[in-house]
Amino acid sequence: MALAGKLALVTGASSGIGQAIARRFAKEGASVLATGRNAVALKELAAEIGCSYEAADLTEPGACAHVVAAAEKELGGITTLVNSAGVLHAGAFAAPDGAPAASLENFDVNFAANARAPYEILVEATPHLVAAGVGAAVVNISSVNGKQSFATLGAYCGSKAAIDHIARCAAVDLAPHGVRVNNINPGVTVTPLQQRGGMSDEAYAAFLERSANVTHPLGAATGDLSTPGDIADLALFLASNQSRFITGEVICVDGGRQCLGAR
Repeated sequence: MALAGKLALVTGASSGIGQAIARRFAKEGASVLATGRNAVALKELAAEIGCSYEAADLTEPGACAHVVAAAEKELGGITTLVNSAGVLHAGAFAAPDGAPAASLENFDVNFAANARAPYEILVEATPHLVAAGVGAAVVNISSVNGKQSFATLGAYCGSKAAIDHIARCAAVDLAPHGVRVNNINPGVTVTPLQQRGGMSDEAYAAFLERSANVTHPLGAATGDLSTPGDIADLALFLASNQSRFITGEVICVDGGRQCLGAR
């Protein structure tokens, strides 16, 4: 098994990409502590895959330190950190009446979950990763939005660009200790993210159809978009020793989306 002996802390594991990664890691032999905001979903996941879990909102003071301490207690250390927790809240400059507007609150909500929390949990986990040494790995789930500009998503795009650059800097800092840091930047992936950000079911269905047929070139051939399982496949590779000489990379899984520019 690709992750036999690995001790993995996976955030955002109560749904979507994070949950798919927790499942895949456990299947490949890792001991997993899953964290997320939905305690009920985490309990069900733990019963399914035999992992430990700790419910937490990582934007709350002290939560990151608490989760890292829980991983140390339950797993006996941390060799692998996956930052998958995140939010998407739109806010346009000069927004029309009734539409979400750019604001400092919008900025803070996006940056708290998408940049500050993964930064803080990496700070807290670093001593454990360094102690693990060669073979330790960090995988951050970012977004193609970190590379491209999109209307109404200034704060969200900025937060994803931030974690991309943080990852590169951390990769340089941690390389002498044998710890690798890489990011995965999904395009549109079928998860609850957009709907949690306020998109209606009808708008989401239209968004998925346009994404598959217009903005993600491979979608025209496959008739679909990436799934959480696709992202978990790459996360598994980046967490395993098969990628032992890869660090500081930001890898898109977007069916060619970033090749087109903003559309």
